[in-house]
Amino acid sequence: MRVAFCAVAVVLLAAGCGGGTTRVEQTPGTTSPPSTTTAATTTGSAEPLSLALYFLAPDGQLVATSRSVEHTQTPGAATLHALVTPPGGMTTQVPDGLKLTIADGRAQVSGAALDDAALAQIVYSLTTFPTVQSVNGKTRADVEKIVPPILVEQPSPGSSITSPLKVTGTANTFEATFNYRLEDAAGKVLAKDFVTASSGSGTRGTFDFTVPFAVDTAQDGTLSVFELSAEDGSVIHKRVIPLRLVP
Repeated sequence: MRVAFCAVAVVLLAAGCGGGTTRVEQTPGTTSPPSTTTAATTTGSAEPLSLALYFLAPDGQLVATSRSVEHTQTPGAATLHALVTPPGGMTTQVPDGLKLTIADGRAQVSGAALDDAALAQIVYSLTTFPTVQSVNGKTRADVEKIVPPILVEQPSPGSSITSPLKVTGTANTFEATFNYRLEDAAGKVLAKDFVTASSGSGTRGTFDFTVPFAVDTAQDGTLSVFELSAEDGSVIHKRVIPLRLVP
């Protein structure tokens, strides 16, 4: 999924095919201005720039987030710098002081060794720009093992949402299907259904769906996305995104 110079953030409850769950929360309002070490040029009078950033959940898989920085003529460099500092509850493997060059859609990042997790963070973050198709010869498909089966990229955690709720992201689930459930502050189910991504069963596809809902007053709520196991019907690969539901 390509996002042209825009970003989304995710707070999730990550679950593997078995075992426990881990809550990951993004600290609201975190900003990280670009530094001179990445040669980012800022212009204070322009609108802030929202960067799409990917950090690591406690299970080691990617988490989609966003961060506002000062407007810059070098957003790729600003992205590398922002990846050094994770929000609360997340971690990063991206080292500081990296250098970036981009030519013909191919980005080259140098300055330090990158492990698989760091490379996945950088590949996903930089390829949100339409001018970047690969990083150090790797595409999103090449870092699939670091990406959760269901990756919600919109809405952002804590967003104030009016009906209909729009949800976008990528998924690699059995037969490309997964489920969602929207609940209000009391845990009442406002909407639920299943979704079919553009591909699955070993090939990651995109999804884009809307969820109509109705609430009488503004209140907290949650959007859950999850897969039902083909073996026993149990819930796996669950993500929970906290939201503010507004009439």
